[in-house]
This record gives sequence, C-alpha cells and structure tokens, in this order.
Amino acid sequence: MATLFTILKITVDDTKMRARVLVNPGMPLMTSEDIEATARVYYLAPAIAQHACFGDAGEKFQDCMGNTEIAHLLEHLTVEIMNETGLAGAISCGRTRAVADDPRVFEIELSCPDDALTIGALSSATFMMDWAFLHPDVAAPDFAGTVEGMRQLVLSLRGEAPEDAAAEASSDAEDAPEAAEAPAADEQAAEAPAPEDAPYDAADGAGEAPEAATPEA
Repeated sequence: MATLFTILKITVDDTKMRARVLVNPGMPLMTSEDIEATARVYYLAPAIAQHACFGDAGEKFQDCMGNTEIAHLLEHLTVEIMNETGLAGAISCGRTRAVADDPRVFEIELSCPDDALTIGALSSATFMMDWAFLHPDVAAPDFAGTVEGMRQLVLSLRGEAPEDAAAEASSDAEDAPEAAEAPAADEQAAEAPAPEDAPYDAADGAGEAPEAATPEA
C-alpha cells in the first residue's frame, strides 16, 4: 500500500528525537498541492492551526499551513498528538529542516520527554496523514482514541497504569471522613451567587491551542 513517508533514521538523546524522513517519490511535497487533504488533517486536529510557528508567513501555523512542506505538517500533527496526551511536559516543540542535496528528505526534530511517546506520536501522525492524502475513502482515524491509547501505553511503560491511579483514588475515597449533611434546597438557593457574581470559568478559553505546543517552522 502506498504511503506518504518513509522514516529513514531515528536518533534520540536526553531531550530531543530527530527523524530523517523521506517524502516518497510521486507524493506531494507541499500542502498547497492537495489543499483538501491538508484540510482533512486540520479537521482531525484543529488545534494545530494555533501552534506557534515563527516563519515568514506569520507567528502561527495557520498562517502558512496552506502552503508549507508536507513534512512540516507532519511535525505539527506529531506535536499535537504528544500535547493532547498530557504527558509531554510543559513545552512540546519541533522543527523541520530540508536536507541539502535531496529535496524530498527532511530532518524533523521533536522535544522528547519520553521515547515511546515521541516515536509513537510520529508513527500515529504518519498513519493519519496517509489517510488524509491517500485513503480518504475509508473511515477517518479516531484522533481522540489514538491519543488515549498512546497515553495509556506510555503510563503503562512508566509503571503508572491508569487503573492503578483509579484504584488509589477509590481507596482514598473510602478512607475519607463522611461529608457534612447538605443544606436544604431552599438554603442552597439562597446562598448561590447571582450569574453576574459567578467566577470566571476557565472553559471559556476552550478552543485555543495551549501555549505548550510551540513548534517552530
């Protein structure tokens, strides 16, 4: 089955992973060559549009997303998968560079808080982009499911399986003192703040990409 990319080499050190990526012959090099496929990637992970990306077009990835290297789009999608797991640390970032003498080979550099997380995210991102550019007639990848599966895998490898955390939380709840008796309904209504006095809800900021995802062009 045809694929967009071939991962030629991966190297990992204490803080970064570097992947040498070939855009396979016959495949588009630029997102502008298939804007519909690029849009499919965006609809899978719309937060990539708000990633910081300091290139010639602007300061956010949305400013160049319609006309940038396919490998650059792969970088941002990988960063977003990592970021969505909540396991990538305070800052998830990346950089894509063309390799001299071969216009189809790129070096993608990614922050690497965890080998399995970063390599797994890159693998998942290549699969999603294969779907968007080559196989849109089949069911779309489950982005949220992929993120959760990645999260559980990494926690398991760290010895921090989610079920262990759930069991500990349940044990803590059993040992907790009984709650005080709830006030009557009319008392609750009397004490409830008026809407204009209600505190700011952090969810009001939903929809903006977290600043933790700061890939660079």
